[in-house]
Amino acid sequence: MVGNEGRSSRRSSDCMEMKFIHKVCHMFKYNIYNFLHRCFQLAVLTLLLPSFIWDTVLYLMLLYKFYIRKASNTHAERVAHIQEQVRRWKVEGKGRKMCTARPSWKSVSPQSIAYKGSMYRIEVDLDHVLSIDKINNYVHVEPSVCIGYLNKFLVQEGYTLPIVPELDNLTIGGLVMGGGIETTSHKYGLIEHISLEYEMVMADGHVIIADAEKNNCDLFFATPFSYGTLGLLTAVKLKIIPYKPFIKMTYRPTYNIEEAMQVFERETMKGTGNDSVEGIMYSVHDAVIMTGEFVEEHQVEKDKLNSLGRWYKPWFYKHVQTFLEKGETVEYVPTLHFHQRHNKPCFWLTYIWAPWASHPIARYLLGWAFPFNYQILKWVKESIMGYNNIGDRFITQDFLIPLYNLKGGIELSAKLTNIWPIWMVPTKLHYDDRHILGKKPRSGNIMYVDLGVYGVAMEDDYQGHEATLKAFEKWTMDNGGYQALYAESYMTKEEFTEMFNPELYEKVRDKLPLCKEGFPHVYQKLSIYPFVCLNIYIFV
Repeated sequence: MVGNEGRSSRRSSDCMEMKFIHKVCHMFKYNIYNFLHRCFQLAVLTLLLPSFIWDTVLYLMLLYKFYIRKASNTHAERVAHIQEQVRRWKVEGKGRKMCTARPSWKSVSPQSIAYKGSMYRIEVDLDHVLSIDKINNYVHVEPSVCIGYLNKFLVQEGYTLPIVPELDNLTIGGLVMGGGIETTSHKYGLIEHISLEYEMVMADGHVIIADAEKNNCDLFFATPFSYGTLGLLTAVKLKIIPYKPFIKMTYRPTYNIEEAMQVFERETMKGTGNDSVEGIMYSVHDAVIMTGEFVEEHQVEKDKLNSLGRWYKPWFYKHVQTFLEKGETVEYVPTLHFHQRHNKPCFWLTYIWAPWASHPIARYLLGWAFPFNYQILKWVKESIMGYNNIGDRFITQDFLIPLYNLKGGIELSAKLTNIWPIWMVPTKLHYDDRHILGKKPRSGNIMYVDLGVYGVAMEDDYQGHEATLKAFEKWTMDNGGYQALYAESYMTKEEFTEMFNPELYEKVRDKLPLCKEGFPHVYQKLSIYPFVCLNIYIFV
């Protein structure tokens, strides 16, 4: 008995020692993270001017390439270079799958893209606007062109895209493959719904054109949300519409969640008049629901004009919050300012790496240099702090849920994270009935809402990053929704299949020559788990 008690005592002592060591290590890790975060904030300040110059040069290069037509090669030659690399993969690949050589820091995904290190990387240097067809109303563009640059370019031509996501650095290819959304999506859907044609290099090296009507229609409808696992996207044709220079904005404050849901649904389902619908929840009670109608200059009431994109103006979400006190208000905003309204504050995340930036003095002195180029910031972050998500409370997730379940999604987010504000944008996901191959939404041809949860979790009873995201995923699954694919995912393969129903995707992969040999399954590129196993398999 004494021996057993002694062993039990030693086990208890060892357990206490392990807990103590774990606590010390956690404190050390936390302090290291805080130190690195301070270094990152300092680096951010020094990078403000280079970031501004980088963005300006990239935009001027896009204009130069289009108007001067001065390029070292043509689109056909750039595509031929990709084809040659794919053919080399057949000889040099040694069982590896293909992916683009685009570095991790150029992606908006919050998770590391470590899988690229174990794959055969293809250089896809495609950042040209190829043509504008003003008769048939489309722009022909390569996939690496960023949405912000493309939109400013189109505005100069008197056009815009029906859907213009807010953050300038999102690429056309990423928006097609990952589901680009905007406050006009209740009318137009996602970026895939305004896409007319895809040009792709397939795993066997051939170039294929896919569209909705006659050419490889199954590939056309399977490409969105495929994340480059069917072929390498080389060009896209997108619908364009005439540009109206102003938008009439109406801000409607609400003071309880039931009122917010009622106003949001009413304005979303309104038959006419609302070109744009958006909501920002500032707490579980307070929200501002915004609607907009694009107008010509002669329709603008000059005393209600607000050029909110000027460098010294308050950040958009801060400006919107003032209407909780002011009450319902109408103002007119230049359309280009509206398109970029969330760009400078990166919705409301810029305060994390530049907490001083929203101060009036900072806006007047340095506001002209914003927004930070997210790609440069991510490169610095990965260089200084590494890939590991030491900031366990930092969440950037989007969930597409049926409109009738929106209240439950907001309440869940409040319970799990207590992150505010929260972004709400309605969207349709279904295609016209004539497109029988178009994906059928899980909950039918109804209105969905993108619920954007971005920020640092403030909930006292926070369960940790992984547990929180798993809870979000389960709730989204149980309530007929989808998780945005750019975000971190802990779903199993079975859960992923249930959520996204990749039946058409699997059929196309089976049909295309060398597709399964050449490209990973989309689940492998999106989930946190599969490539951990894949990397071990390859390098052990």
